Amino acid sequence: MLGSGNPTPLDGYAMVVLCSLALVLLVGCMVGPRWTAGAADACRWGALLLSMAMFAAVLVITPTTTAIVGAGRLLTLYPAAAAVTLLFLGWSWRIGHL
Repeated sequence: MLGSGNPTPLDGYAMVVLCSLALVLLVGCMVGPRWTAGAADACRWGALLLSMAMFAAVLVITPTTTAIVGAGRLLTLYPAAAAVTLLFLGWSWRIGHL
């Protein structure tokens, strides 16, 4: 985490990826019903699977070893991953595939 002295080099990249995927899913929630079914499904499922893979890779490659790293991840990575999941569910509900 920044300022803690604990090396977590992948957390910043994971935040960028998760926030970008959340943005894509937010746009999809707003205009996704106009997309073709194949493009919408590929985008929704691709974003969800990529976010899960990125989140799991960060936790496996740089495990949480101290309390400050765990607290930092609880305040940054976990909400970003939850946002991606909730936006996936929102888009799925909006197009009637929930």
